[in-house]
Amino acid sequence: MLKSIRRKLQAITEYENENYEITIELLLRGELTKTELEFMMKNFGNLKFFEEQKAKLPLYLYTQIYKNLNYENVKAYESVFNYGDMGSTYYIILKGEVVVLLPKPQVQEDLFNHRLTVDQMRQRIENEKKKQFSDFNEFLTIAYSDFIKVRTLKAGDTFGELALITKSKRTATIICSVDCHFMTLQKNAFDRILYEHHNSIHKQQLAFFDNIPYLHGIPDQHLTQLMHQMIEIQPKLNSTIYKENEESHSVYFIMTGEVELSYQINNRQRIVISLMTKGAIFGENEILKGVKRTQKATCKSNETILMTLSAQQFLSTLENHNLTTDCSKKSEQKAERHSKQILLRRKATESLLTCRPTTKTILNLDSEITRFHSTRQISLSNRISHHPPITSTNCLIPIEIPNYIKLMPQYQRQTHSIFKLSNSNRLKNLLKTERSELTQLKGSSYYSTTSQQSPKHCINIHVERLRKSRQR
Repeated sequence: MLKSIRRKLQAITEYENENYEITIELLLRGELTKTELEFMMKNFGNLKFFEEQKAKLPLYLYTQIYKNLNYENVKAYESVFNYGDMGSTYYIILKGEVVVLLPKPQVQEDLFNHRLTVDQMRQRIENEKKKQFSDFNEFLTIAYSDFIKVRTLKAGDTFGELALITKSKRTATIICSVDCHFMTLQKNAFDRILYEHHNSIHKQQLAFFDNIPYLHGIPDQHLTQLMHQMIEIQPKLNSTIYKENEESHSVYFIMTGEVELSYQINNRQRIVISLMTKGAIFGENEILKGVKRTQKATCKSNETILMTLSAQQFLSTLENHNLTTDCSKKSEQKAERHSKQILLRRKATESLLTCRPTTKTILNLDSEITRFHSTRQISLSNRISHHPPITSTNCLIPIEIPNYIKLMPQYQRQTHSIFKLSNSNRLKNLLKTERSELTQLKGSSYYSTTSQQSPKHCINIHVERLRKSRQR
């Protein structure tokens, strides 16, 4: 059994390797025939990039992607491109894995204030690369000590579009953790096929983050770099994003979905402060104050996408653009609103707990019968004194009379004997007794003197009297 499984896995691996070799040959040669184009679309149409483009682009543009693809191979521990390079190529990972590195906030600040140049930083990296390393993580830690790893990309992922869209230099460094094979699009092909789509997405993202109060006023170029430093997460429904007393390490931006902020009153009670939706920011108050988390954040929708930014990057961005004071004031105002909401909700919760009526559960039929008899103690004569008589001549709308308001006190003795019967027949006999009593009371003001129908007959509501009272 194990041998057959191994054979199948080996056959699949060999088949995939063969497909990769054929694909590389086709990409190197270029000018695909119809059959070769169908082969490419069949074998690589399930990659993430091609699935997304097939759903968004018309068919003729989708096929143009395959016709304009090129091939590039980069060895492990080598860079695809470096921070500060001019961008001319768009990359689609065919096989392998890369990491995205960004300069640390302090290094970005030094570059921004011209205390450090890109050439000096590159020279430092080249000097460190000459050392011996035991693994890839040690290589990143020592050689790229001025950078931080923000994400890992695998087969089907893409990168490099930002420099092509903004026509600026690279804002990140891409390093291969293993030997990598890439499909590439040159700038002229990218501009002709994908530019409009990616540019519209980029403008939407810029508008989204520019509308956030804390980031309003940052130039588009710096805001684009900030967006590149963010990490996307997709929490599950009802999952906890962070809890009270945790370290405040990130700021969160809601791209889609809903997030609930709550506050713990005591061991048993929790107050919901707010339910935030698309375009909101949370987690920044504690970072600006330099304290631990004071609230709990919970995901409240099935499809929630959050962009996270580290506390250090957030604070350095505000400091570089002189926004720290203004953002601190906005944070204090937001915290004050949350405090008022907590106070109001706590008072409302306490009042509900103190004024909550005690509910009695009906355990058996005896309690139900007791409740039924208590309603019969309302005398009909008292009802007649409060409400004038209604007859068939002055009523217009028919309605069925409730059974529990039509009994006289003098007939209550007959009902006590019913308690001797079995529980299953008590309510039925009560209703029969009620019908007989109503037949005797048909001459009262609640019934027409000319009516000869059963106790369940319908009468009319006094509408004329209501009309006259409204006219007055």
